[in-house]
Formats: sequence, C-alpha cells, structure tokens
Amino acid sequence: MNYTAIVEIPKDSDRRIHKSNDTGEFIDFGSIKDLIPINEGRMPVCYGYLKGVINPVEGDEVDVLIFSETYYKTGDEVIVEVLGLLEREDGDHKLICRDGSFTVDNMQEINKTDWSLVMGYFGFKSPIISIKNSKQALTYIQNCPTT
Repeated sequence: MNYTAIVEIPKDSDRRIHKSNDTGEFIDFGSIKDLIPINEGRMPVCYGYLKGVINPVEGDEVDVLIFSETYYKTGDEVIVEVLGLLEREDGDHKLICRDGSFTVDNMQEINKTDWSLVMGYFGFKSPIISIKNSKQALTYIQNCPTT
C-alpha cells in the first residue's frame, strides 16, 4: 500500500526544518548538529511526515524516513511504500519508507552502512526499542487517528 509523505528535511541537509501546525509553513529551527552530532548533523535520508496520519503520542503527523535515489526539497510530496517502523522509547516512532527510485523489497536489503547510520542518528535522542516489519508498520498506521 502506498501513502503520501511530505518532505521536511532533505537528505544531507544540516537544518532542522518542520512544518508549523499553526501556519502550515515550514520553519528553519537551526542546525541539527546542535541536537544530533551523528553524521555531523546531516540528515542521512529524506525526513518528513505521512500526510494525514497522526502519531497519538505526539498529536502530530507520523514521521517518515524516506530511502530514495531522488533528491527532494522541503515541501515535496512523495509517494512512498512502507517497509517498517522504528519504535522509539519516547513514542516518536519513525516509519521506514522508500520511494519508487529505491529498489529494495524490505529493510533487510538496505545497505548495512546506511542502515547503521539511520539507527545511530534516530536512536541518538531516544533509544530504539524495537524494529517492526512492513505488516506491523501498516497495522500501526491503521490504528493511528487521521485528519
């Protein structure tokens, strides 16, 4: 099943950009390196959110990590396929997704170096407590509120 994701932070960006819930505009909150020194603060994959699907713990759209061979910029809409879910201790879970340019069928096929970087980066602020497969990730999405 495919979903629409919105890119907030492009791959390799060192800026902390998020959509304002009040205005709908994207706001640059400064350097990521100040919060996450892994990879010199550069985002290892495209980062954004799943359009219209709410993380019940945060009350904000569910975060997505998009593996892609395509360069996207802030605000781009991307059709993604869900590969899995990183469950974090703080409840700020991250969906692992890919677009049509990234040719893997599951998370186990992702390059080990790239996977290790993602795990270190997104596990830095809050430990990753489990990794769910695509079926479990889709169940998580189905149980989330929508807008």
